[in-house]
Amino acid sequence: MVEELNDAIANYNTKWKALVEIRRNRRFFAELHPTAVAWKTVDRVEYDKIFAELHELSDVVVESWWDGRWIAMLHLREIKLNNGIEVVKLMQRRPNSKDATGIDHIDFYHPEVAGAEGILLNEPNLKWSHEAGGQAKWISVWFAGTEAKLRTHTIIDSCIRDLAAANDHIKGAK
Repeated sequence: MVEELNDAIANYNTKWKALVEIRRNRRFFAELHPTAVAWKTVDRVEYDKIFAELHELSDVVVESWWDGRWIAMLHLREIKLNNGIEVVKLMQRRPNSKDATGIDHIDFYHPEVAGAEGILLNEPNLKWSHEAGGQAKWISVWFAGTEAKLRTHTIIDSCIRDLAAANDHIKGAK
């Protein structure tokens, strides 16, 4: 699976570099730091198979039920994928979805993402929108048949917030 992830990231990088080259604010896009790769599976059987393989390579694993499907965050223990990525978000495809499987997106972190709307509004022919899920918010940028999620936090931050919310619920906090 590691080789398949690395091949998909390399293919994604080609598309990403082409996007960066045609941007007005190349510096902003070039300075975005990739932190996680998201991989979508066709069903629970494929999800479980890949989860088991990546679980053996990980030191932190958080799995959550969202939108009728399982999503796992796995921090790789001793290896880094292409671009220095060490987190895999493994996702089942949503029920009744026909979404493509394989690489779904890459998460990018940069503290300036909070002010990215002004930058993105000045970029011609760029499809993007504000998105949210659970405790997380991000900006999605679509290009060349794929997606980048621009975040002011990492998926690990999102997991921490989700776990804190569950903990508060268990303790009866308001």
